[in-house]
Amino acid sequence: MAAHVVTIGMIETPRHRTAPKRSHMTTGDSGVPADADRWLDAARAGQGDGFDGLYRWLGGSITSFARSRRAADPEGVANDVFLKAFRSIQTFEGTAAAFRSWIFATTRNHLIDEIRKQQRRPQTADGVAADVATPDTTEAGAFLAIGNERVEMLLSCLTDAQRDVVVLRIIGDLSLNDVADIVGRPISAVKRLQARALRRLEQQILDEAVSQ
Repeated sequence: MAAHVVTIGMIETPRHRTAPKRSHMTTGDSGVPADADRWLDAARAGQGDGFDGLYRWLGGSITSFARSRRAADPEGVANDVFLKAFRSIQTFEGTAAAFRSWIFATTRNHLIDEIRKQQRRPQTADGVAADVATPDTTEAGAFLAIGNERVEMLLSCLTDAQRDVVVLRIIGDLSLNDVADIVGRPISAVKRLQARALRRLEQQILDEAVSQ
């Protein structure tokens, strides 16, 4: 069966396009590829190579973030977020680094909205929400950039807020300022969340070593 294709500008994006693995792109001190601003300008102009460059750069990380939040369809989330972003990209003002922060914030808001929608759905007689897909918990922890199935088990010991901070800092490669803007907390609070998360992860690893 042919994949459903959505056309945006000059690029055709499959509805369930597989997110790319992280490529070896030349990056600066900020972790932004040297060509990222050119991709953004090209995308604003409706050029397909601009859309493709932005997706190759950030698609895998966005999918990984969705997996860390136990999304039922991480790649579907990434596609939905990018399709929405590309439809309005002509109005986006800012650098490629700002676009990266914005796309992560958009993804986080999208996932929060999905959770709220599920909570509002009618309950069946056994108390299970109707028509709600059950996340694949084994796949949920497989970050594309790390490729380690133990990641989800380690992250499970963290609170949602701690998990968001760790994933955005490590997978998203975002600064403390960017993470603070995305999660809506002061930088001091983000620092505390990160420190507590790292301590909990360290303790979890030590506990596993002792039990073996």
